[in-house]
Amino acid sequence: MRRGRSAIVAACALLLCGRAAAQPDAPATGWGPVKPDTILRRAELERNSWLDVAVDVDLQVVARATRRELRRSRFLMLTHRMDRTIMVLERQDPAEAGALLIRDDTYSMLLPRSQQPIELPLGRVVAGDLSHAGFLRVNLRIRYLPRLVGETTLDGSSCWELELTPLGDAAPFGRVRYWVTKDDGLPRRIEYFSPEGRRLKTVRFLEHRDIGLGFAPARLEIEDDDRPEETALLTLAPPERLDTYMLAFDRHDLELAREVARAGGDGAGLGARIVAALRDAAGAGTPPSRQPASALPFRDRPSGPTIEAPVRREPSTTVPPGRGGSPS
Repeated sequence: MRRGRSAIVAACALLLCGRAAAQPDAPATGWGPVKPDTILRRAELERNSWLDVAVDVDLQVVARATRRELRRSRFLMLTHRMDRTIMVLERQDPAEAGALLIRDDTYSMLLPRSQQPIELPLGRVVAGDLSHAGFLRVNLRIRYLPRLVGETTLDGSSCWELELTPLGDAAPFGRVRYWVTKDDGLPRRIEYFSPEGRRLKTVRFLEHRDIGLGFAPARLEIEDDDRPEETALLTLAPPERLDTYMLAFDRHDLELAREVARAGGDGAGLGARIVAALRDAAGAGTPPSRQPASALPFRDRPSGPTIEAPVRREPSTTVPPGRGGSPS
């Protein structure tokens, strides 16, 4: 009787081992077993960097069918950590400059001739040229639960497909579909959906740039489902490293950023002039040579005024697993 029971236990153990070997709970790559949250974390470090930088963005809107240019604009994007951003829309007439503040999941829009910002939740800001860039700064790591739903090939690259579902009512989107290249962990395509299930925007990452501490988007294509006749093409210039510690990135900073843009240039970059004005207003004084350790994960790397030697590349190019910024 005991011998029979032992045989049954042994058979069950072999069966369970066989199932575990045949159905691993995570894919494996050259940098070890990968789970959905690891895939998302790695891709988000590239898409929505923690670096404090100023980036000039060229926005070209073309007809989707003919690729004929419909309009063009430029704006400056100032980033602080992963969830605070000030954008200044640049015009030939500085008096027409507008500005946008993204703080956590809220947009504050300061129109060119408005005295007070208009505050809207991100889920309601889906139209307009500035909203295209705003989608780049949505923090998808803290409000969504990723699930690996499959693997596919996009534009010749083998990708993981993630489904992101909200963790609570504060999440701005009903769900997000996210494709990440398997060879280097870079974002390839993202689709955003409303809480009712309607697709809002599709973002395609056409090119990435090596910025020394990882990679950052360099060229993107965005399609808005509410404007099926248009396609937006975004080209991001090499980022300029800035010291924005001790700055609040609040509505007062938004108003001051617009005033600096309206005042015109003095030969220095607009981003550096805005940050200098914000620091003066906050009484922060001259910035130190590096950010506080709590704000900068790479504590042994000094911060510099400019991220040097950007290199354009296609996201399907293999990157060594040990590059900076990869999650543990």
